[in-house]
Amino acid sequence: MTAFLIAISLLLNIVALLFIILLYLRQNKLMDTEKRQEKVIVEMEEVISSYLIQMKEENDDFISKISQFNTKNDPSIKENSIRVNLDRKNDQEIAKVDEKSMRLAKASIYQASKAYKQNLRKTEDKLSEKENLSSIMETESVTQSDSSQQFKEEIPSSTYDQVFTLKKQGMSTEDIAKQLGKGKTEVELMLKFRQNQQE
Repeated sequence: MTAFLIAISLLLNIVALLFIILLYLRQNKLMDTEKRQEKVIVEMEEVISSYLIQMKEENDDFISKISQFNTKNDPSIKENSIRVNLDRKNDQEIAKVDEKSMRLAKASIYQASKAYKQNLRKTEDKLSEKENLSSIMETESVTQSDSSQQFKEEIPSSTYDQVFTLKKQGMSTEDIAKQLGKGKTEVELMLKFRQNQQE
């Protein structure tokens, strides 16, 4: 029985070795085909580049022969060729100027956005200062005594007092805002604040 098992294991080892050899041969074939393809690609690139160089040389020779022939026969063609060369130079200069102007435009857009952001920050700071002032005004008016309120009613000096005297006269909030040069919402807030104090 052990001889039978040894024979089977030998057969399995031989089969495994054969598979390993087949895989190795296939891998080598793939590597060879890849190398051949790379060589073919390099050769094709060299052939195409040499062909393009030859075409360019032939075109240059052809153009020079035509220009020599034309300059001998017709001087106006020489002027046209000079104009064409000048136009090419002008196009190149225009392209350079366009690149410079694009750079300048980008820089100016960046500076404009920066200035806009700074203005936004300033206006936000001013709004926060106005809010702080209005809250200070509210706290001051709450803490004042009744005697100081009577004094204010007699002499309307601040805008706060002017708003209430004009409201007592029967003017609308829009008219009061126009007359005092204030915002409509600011006037409405003052009036609401006064009503809350009286309640």
